[in-house]
Amino acid sequence: MAKLTKFEALKKDFLRSLSAEKYALLEKLSDYSSCISDFIFRHTEQLDYIYENLDKPLLGREGLIEEIKELLDLNDTNLFVQKLTFFKLKHFSRIVAKDIYRKHDLLELTEEYSHLADASFEMCYKKAVEKTKKRYGTPIDQETGEEAEGAVIALGKLGGLDLNYYSDVDVMYIYSNEGKTDKGVSNREFFIQVFQTVTMLMTKRNIEGQPWIVDLDLRPEGRKGFIAYSLPAVEFYYWSHGRTWERHMLIKGRHSAGSKRVSEDFMKIIKPFVYRKHAGLEVFEEIVEMKRLIEEEAKKKIKDAVDVKRSEGCIREIEFTVQVLQLMYGGKNPDLQERRTVEALRKLVKHGILNKAQGEILEEAYYFLRKLEHIIQIKNCVQTQTFHLKYADEYAGKMGFSSKEQFLEKLNFLRKEVKNIFEGISPAVDAKLSPLQKYILTKQYIEEVVRYLGSLGFKNPEWALNIFKDIFFSKLYVELSENSKEVLFSFIPILEHKLKEFEDREDFLLNFRKMIIDGGMLWVFVSALEQNPNLVEFMLNIAKFSDYISDLMSKDRELLDWAFGIEDIPREKDDFEKELSVIPADIEYTDRLKKLKKIVEVLVSLNYLSKIHRDSPEERLKEINHSLSNLADFILEKLYLYYGGKNFAVYSLGKLGSREMNIGSDLDLIFVFKDEESKNRLIKIPLNIVKALTSYSREGILYNIDLRLRPFGKGGELSPSLSFYKNYFQKEARVWERLAWTKARFITGDGDVREEMEYLIEEFLFGSPVDSRFINEAVDMRFRLEGLAGETPEEIDIKLGKGGITDIEFLVQIYTLKNKKRITNILEGVEIFKRNLIDDYLFLREVEARLRMIKGIGLSKIYRNSPFLYRISHSFSMEPADLWNKMIETKKEIRDIFLREIKILRERG
Repeated sequence: MAKLTKFEALKKDFLRSLSAEKYALLEKLSDYSSCISDFIFRHTEQLDYIYENLDKPLLGREGLIEEIKELLDLNDTNLFVQKLTFFKLKHFSRIVAKDIYRKHDLLELTEEYSHLADASFEMCYKKAVEKTKKRYGTPIDQETGEEAEGAVIALGKLGGLDLNYYSDVDVMYIYSNEGKTDKGVSNREFFIQVFQTVTMLMTKRNIEGQPWIVDLDLRPEGRKGFIAYSLPAVEFYYWSHGRTWERHMLIKGRHSAGSKRVSEDFMKIIKPFVYRKHAGLEVFEEIVEMKRLIEEEAKKKIKDAVDVKRSEGCIREIEFTVQVLQLMYGGKNPDLQERRTVEALRKLVKHGILNKAQGEILEEAYYFLRKLEHIIQIKNCVQTQTFHLKYADEYAGKMGFSSKEQFLEKLNFLRKEVKNIFEGISPAVDAKLSPLQKYILTKQYIEEVVRYLGSLGFKNPEWALNIFKDIFFSKLYVELSENSKEVLFSFIPILEHKLKEFEDREDFLLNFRKMIIDGGMLWVFVSALEQNPNLVEFMLNIAKFSDYISDLMSKDRELLDWAFGIEDIPREKDDFEKELSVIPADIEYTDRLKKLKKIVEVLVSLNYLSKIHRDSPEERLKEINHSLSNLADFILEKLYLYYGGKNFAVYSLGKLGSREMNIGSDLDLIFVFKDEESKNRLIKIPLNIVKALTSYSREGILYNIDLRLRPFGKGGELSPSLSFYKNYFQKEARVWERLAWTKARFITGDGDVREEMEYLIEEFLFGSPVDSRFINEAVDMRFRLEGLAGETPEEIDIKLGKGGITDIEFLVQIYTLKNKKRITNILEGVEIFKRNLIDDYLFLREVEARLRMIKGIGLSKIYRNSPFLYRISHSFSMEPADLWNKMIETKKEIRDIFLREIKILRERG
């Protein structure tokens, strides 16, 4: 009778009205739970409801939601919260009564209780959205234009449909996307307000008590984080900051309330994060460390008591055993991706990860300890899992044991068995992850990964780690499919090896990051990893070899579409015209030409690099020279027409004149007017062309211009007339200028001017003999250029230095003049006049081409200790010292031939 003292004192008539069955029910409920007793005391009619429902089916989620819908019409917040609390206590009492009378299995009852929380969240969410819309308007998803929606994600025991009878509810609040409401309020502000209201309604104390205790600590960034996050923000957070414990926690994530579609999208996001295909030893080690912390917590014993949740061999160890094994094997076996602890346990046995005996022990212990936990919690309606031994007799009876000793013996036996299984967890692992993989997976062990990167040869390991974080914690990586993430993750050891083997690893890694992250090529690279190993090597070679191309592709993502969308490399005027027509016409004209130049340079360079170990050097070189020279011709012609050019012609000397343009080559331009009158009238046109060529914009620059080869060099006129050139060639031009003008080639302009200028050039080149005096002056000029190169034992100039490319050019030009053959192309001249120099010439030109491709500028000097030497040698599959020696030997051979040929020419002259 003591259990019903309050009823005896204040509600005797109620007690007398009860049947024996209802009286026994009330007595049992009051014995088990003071808060249920208090609830029935306030609402005696609820005893009838509980009694009538003892043998009825469970309501389930939908049945509970249907019943709670009547609360939507309540506008008074206090009344709403009061009714919500009443609703919770009514069904809580019904569920506990069914449990006491063993009408349903434990899992069925905890599922029903979990759905009771879901129904409460559902109603609070609807109420909060309705209220917030009236104030802030309707939130709009910035990507779809549709209404943005929110959802409540159940976590912990609520997520696992295993909610305790007196436990807090772990949840996370999310919404579909950023944007604004139709009243201009940000979606973030809208949903923060919504979920603040939800939390208030779920937790507000009232005369019935408190509906629920809501715990939001498991959300991204915990208590420091926002109350609600958009799906993109959640996805980015987990992949860039998510720890192993968060994977552990999200095993139980599920839809609780709000938009089911948003919850489904959330599940799609977290599934590949939680269940990884890689089960590395290091991941298990981190899980073991988490286990150790639990054990430390468990050792904080309470005198004469046992914490049935945290103590050794108790609920936490059972859950942890199951979840550890799910994390280790769930990525490869989707059947293990189960939220409910007992169901997951049974599947682990089914798949042979736990043996049958272990499974039976753990399941029996789980049922035993959860039932004991419930009895402890509802006794005084407090959130505790502490079993005080002084209550052993009482708990033994409620647990169905005939004596305290029998009960305690069972408790101790199960705890010991659970502890043994827990301590014996040793899952098989696929392979040992590298420290970098380990860090990316766990976001832990930073000191270890820094040491490791140092061992790979990085001068600044912290810098290298940040570059890897830029890749693997990037939005692009987050947006990859589950399989693609795993493919890239698996590639890490291969990349580490390539970085270790490549001395200029800093630039290699930086270029790699630029291309795949800044340039948006990550999806291309991952696709290549899956389908095209040759493309993988090709992209890695670009990162190793060319800062210039890597930089271009990182700054202009459209180049990616061009690079992988054009089958044939544009080489001729018609090709350039076609590509120019595709570039949007609303872009300023010179910027369109600049974009065309970038596209062609990238395509030509990629083509060159793809053939770097195939085709003959001659074919590779001719292809790149031909394409880039034709491109410069095309651009000059376009600018001539764009600015209304007439009565003058554009010629080029140097690399463009000889059709040997390379990456970074400047233009040696000559402008020739028909006469003085035309020059005075149209002088601004050449100026405009020069300005267009050299001006910078967001698209960069077209070309640098070198005017030193025009009459009187930089101090001379930009655009002299034909009559000027006639006089200059006859009276002013020096010997070296005859050599330079052997490369003179008409580019574009007036046909009549071209005809007269060609005659003047022919006369200038071949009108006087190539005698010993001429040869001496030419050689003297060559040696002066050599002196300007300033070579040292540690630095060579492959162009102007002793035995460099210029030696060969001078020889070919002298033979061109001597034989009165109009040959502008040096390679063609070598093939005709000095075939024995062809291999040396091609070798130095290829070294020059690859040197220029590194930075995209006109370099010809190489230092012995320069990383450029290493990168170029790598492209030749040579050691740096071997390449250096070969260049020295080649230059010596060229110089020997040069001096021998000059001697012969002098003797014949």
